[in-house]
Amino acid sequence: MEKNIYVIHENDEWLVPLRESFKKIKAPFIEWHMDKESFNFKKSPPNGVFYNRMSASSHSRGHRYAPENTKDVLKWLEKEKKRVINNSRALELEISKQKQYEELQKFEINFPETYYAKNKKEIIEKSKKFTKPFITKHNRGGRGLGVKYFNNSNELEKYLSSNFENSVDGITLLQEYINSEPKVITRVEFVNGKFLYAVQVDASDGFELCPSDACNIEEKFCPTNPDGNKFMILKNYKNKEIKKYEDLLKSNGIEIAGIEYIKGKDGNHYTYDINTNTNYNSIAEKTSNLRGMDTVASFLYTELKK
Repeated sequence: MEKNIYVIHENDEWLVPLRESFKKIKAPFIEWHMDKESFNFKKSPPNGVFYNRMSASSHSRGHRYAPENTKDVLKWLEKEKKRVINNSRALELEISKQKQYEELQKFEINFPETYYAKNKKEIIEKSKKFTKPFITKHNRGGRGLGVKYFNNSNELEKYLSSNFENSVDGITLLQEYINSEPKVITRVEFVNGKFLYAVQVDASDGFELCPSDACNIEEKFCPTNPDGNKFMILKNYKNKEIKKYEDLLKSNGIEIAGIEYIKGKDGNHYTYDINTNTNYNSIAEKTSNLRGMDTVASFLYTELKK
């Protein structure tokens, strides 16, 4: 009986590199766009492996209920004992930074001081806990959604009274601002639950740090990275927390992910995001023999053959 790799997603643009990687190795695949597909859950799912690429920022592209639809599909697949890569627990973490930080704490991974608020009153109250600059961000975010910098509570109050943008799930995070020099973050990539490579990202222009080629249509020169690209794969990369990251991913059914951290001026690493809908930057990969999407495609095809 014919088997396929089923890609569960909501963003056609982000799938372009994966399609190319599948075609290179002649891997059979079918796309399930979660804002377009409908399913009969009384029937058995098709044969194959199922790769969940649902994104927390789907609502910003008009796909408000794609994660909820994905949750139903993953439950159906798991009930039928299908092979799911990035399962329903992975989805829970993708759409909730609060749950991500609970896991970071469990695995003793350092993260910025963070508070959660459900309304404007709570946001103001909790902002007063900070004695230094802080940021707000959406609990169900991605792509820098809701990320704003504030020096103090007074600045925040002015923002709340004018053009405040609420998180789609109603939870706003308040988080200490980690000062770094240079202004870079590091994104550590994992495929098959194992470390693939680390990429340094120039963050001097702000917090929208999506590595996908579709997100980066402008060629920007970034003096922070020697090759001038915003994204740069780090050679001979070492990080004593890799094992902790891998253990966290395994514990939560996450097999493909990018984990982001920033190194503060104090020398400490502050992990702040687990992204289970990971993308890769082709310009950065030109300087390396590693290819993110090729590795993902090969992993999925190997799982299909089992």
